[in-house]
Amino acid sequence: MNILPIDELNVLETSLNARYADNKLTTDAIDTTIDEMLDLFLLAYASGVTAANNDLGTDNKPSTEDMERAVYAEVAGKTWQERVKDWTDSGGTPYDLARIAETDMTRIYNTAVLDTVRANGAENTTFKRWNTMMDDRVRDTHSPLQSVTVPYDADFYSWDGDHARAPGMFSKPENNINCRCTIELIKG
Repeated sequence: MNILPIDELNVLETSLNARYADNKLTTDAIDTTIDEMLDLFLLAYASGVTAANNDLGTDNKPSTEDMERAVYAEVAGKTWQERVKDWTDSGGTPYDLARIAETDMTRIYNTAVLDTVRANGAENTTFKRWNTMMDDRVRDTHSPLQSVTVPYDADFYSWDGDHARAPGMFSKPENNINCRCTIELIKG
């Protein structure tokens, strides 16, 4: 089963709470937070690559360009750094910033899994299975997707009409925010 770096996310949230003073973060605290988030995202990508190679029984790695594209992808027209800046400008809480990190971590992890399939040339022989955390935080649009398996190039469809290549990649933001689901690869 694929594992997201949740412990590291909890460390980030604890750090944020410690730096959050007078209902705002200082410029230095924001820079530190951005550095910590980047570390978390690189770890999420590496974890996705490792999980995919384990599932496929391979050891090929996506390119550095693939990793950079995943980490710096725009969501709703903004990079994660721009969303952090918006958060700080709007007076959000540390929880809000941790939510940005968790949401992007899921998207980056699952992108790494998909990138690794492509790096291994296994697109035509691989299926992907949706896995939820199977707890009370799983949203009602994701719980029916538990264990749904589709070909690598197919989308997953939620009951509300949304679709995604993998968790964290829906067209509706409400289906991505705080998502902790992962995909598992199955060789065909």
